[in-house]
Amino acid sequence: MTNAELISNDSVVGTKPHGTIDAAGFTDVGRARPINEDAYLIATLQRSMVVHDASPEAARGWLSGGAAGTLLMVADGMGGQGGGDVASRVAVNAVTSYLLNVMAWPTAPAGAPAANENPSSPGVSEQLSCALVVGDSTVKTTAVQTATPRMGTTLTMALVLWPTLYVAHVGDTRCYLLRSGQLKRLTTDHTLAQKVLENAREPVDVASQLHHTLWNSLGGSAELPKPEIAKLELELGDVLLLCSDGLTKHVTDEEIGAVLSADATNAARCAKFVERANAGGGSDNVTVVVATARSTPHVL
Repeated sequence: MTNAELISNDSVVGTKPHGTIDAAGFTDVGRARPINEDAYLIATLQRSMVVHDASPEAARGWLSGGAAGTLLMVADGMGGQGGGDVASRVAVNAVTSYLLNVMAWPTAPAGAPAANENPSSPGVSEQLSCALVVGDSTVKTTAVQTATPRMGTTLTMALVLWPTLYVAHVGDTRCYLLRSGQLKRLTTDHTLAQKVLENAREPVDVASQLHHTLWNSLGGSAELPKPEIAKLELELGDVLLLCSDGLTKHVTDEEIGAVLSADATNAARCAKFVERANAGGGSDNVTVVVATARSTPHVL
């Protein structure tokens, strides 16, 4: 389990105070699977450098600038032993590496006081989409190298450039937002069942296997993935949940809202989610990342 206090951005947008992101993550193998094919990540994006040598008066060692953003990620691998666990890991690593090395850093608009304007983040949605395409390519290359043709993974990530939240998504891992006691799902499941429901003109029963058959994933087909990108403004007190379907197979949206609304640390919320998923059958690996937008660092 991981718990972290991550500063999203030090600037103030209009009269909206800057926020800090208090995040925690937990992953569990469940009760039916032999290995855990899920992966998650919680990270702060920031400029940094290592000074290897300098004159005696100069600073040496690791130097870092202000935080530029917070990155949250959950991936659910497919392909069985030796496939899914590798796919989720290499996808998370590839996407993270791309964003770290390619994504432009937010900068204040020319001539505008940094404390009063939203830092511009040109092309963020496009860069997140490209990052997922790179993840797809990396999974496919790894599948060839390891002779694991069925290797693939879902991936959902949330990037907070305060106060803006970007959600990039492929597959059926989900991102939820709890605001003022109301739960909203920010992602759509990329399953054949969801496609049938969207195209049906009247209520229809969908075969259970279609609920777990993906049409969109990283490395899961010869086609390029079709990332779904969402963008919205966060408010202080908002709570985010990223989760694999090992949670949503056994825990309803109503129960998710209740856990996120409870007065508890995010680490405790993560543990409660895993407990409930396993109590409901634990038929799959379960991974959750919970993050809260706060005005000040949260003391555990």
